[in-house]
Amino acid sequence: MINKEKSLFEAAARFHQDMPFQKEPFLKRNWGHGLHSLCSYQGKLKPAMAHWLVKEFVPEGGRLLDLLGGVGTLPFEAALQGREAVSNDKSPFPAKIAAAKLAPPPLDEALRTWQSLWLEIEKVELATSDITAANFGLNGKVHEYYHPETLKEILKARRLFLNKTNFNKAENFAWASLLHVLHGNRPYALSRTSHPITPFSPTGDFVYKSVYEKVKDKITLALKKPLPDNFTPGIGLHGDFRALDASSTGLFDTIITSPPFLGMRFDRPNWLRLWFCGWNETDFHETSLGFLERQQANSSECYADLVDKAAELLKPSGVLIIHIGSGDEKGRRLDVDIANLALSKFNLVYEIKEDVRRAEKHGIKDKGMTKYNHLLFYVKAS
Repeated sequence: MINKEKSLFEAAARFHQDMPFQKEPFLKRNWGHGLHSLCSYQGKLKPAMAHWLVKEFVPEGGRLLDLLGGVGTLPFEAALQGREAVSNDKSPFPAKIAAAKLAPPPLDEALRTWQSLWLEIEKVELATSDITAANFGLNGKVHEYYHPETLKEILKARRLFLNKTNFNKAENFAWASLLHVLHGNRPYALSRTSHPITPFSPTGDFVYKSVYEKVKDKITLALKKPLPDNFTPGIGLHGDFRALDASSTGLFDTIITSPPFLGMRFDRPNWLRLWFCGWNETDFHETSLGFLERQQANSSECYADLVDKAAELLKPSGVLIIHIGSGDEKGRRLDVDIANLALSKFNLVYEIKEDVRRAEKHGIKDKGMTKYNHLLFYVKAS
């Protein structure tokens, strides 16, 4: 154990001194494989940081788990580097994106599958409940975002999506591509002019845009760049991390995860894509209460379960790395709270503090209360 802690300390210290993800070419905004941009998502870890965390702290041929995987940035980087990777997220939207990135189909298979799905979509007969579902909205009503004919196609696609339970990898990729083009401010988007990350109230003319063509274009673009020869397909899971079990997932060499920062809510910025995934007004008020970003507003004790699950799923002397923001307007320190909770099962080896007060905001004024990012490096206690 002492040797493991020493080697982790030395590796983390080198990482801290070099901060390689902050240097060229990794500093570039668009660095990384194109599939990192399969779908826009607020709060996503920078691919360059994920790349170096995997490279330095997941052994070659090793296994990585992200308990709060989001759109799978860390696991996808692990897959690109030949590691076995599993991403888990409780929210249906990012879980769908992660699964698509971790097991992408060949381009020809993806296009054939989308064509077949479209034939099914065209046959869908909309019920009154499907049409009234478009009256929901946060920044605006769903029906305000689209030309009537485009909206009709989206509602049919949504009905087919919600009626299916199991998807093969090509179907999964098609649906993930559709989720991306639901809204944005460029020609790829099905919506009137909005924002690619948060669907702000739309502006501009109601222009018909073909769902089939826009998704086809997105699939083609997303799968244009080949994967490296050592790419190892991973697994994207949808569910509560508390339900993960070693008998089904196996044990992992490293768990790297990034809990939601204080002041962030992932349901509201992603409401339109969550709506497509079946969420309604009740989900935003009630279902969201089961998510960590809502629970941590009252107490950090909700992270005791995260610590326990990480210890359960790590190999002996396994490494846990937590990427977390610190500080809010009330003086709370989530990094300190989680660090204290982790001491029951882990030995803290190293900590890195990064100032992010000048971080890029991507046109979004409010990106939470975080002033510093922390990387906490742990070894599982014996």
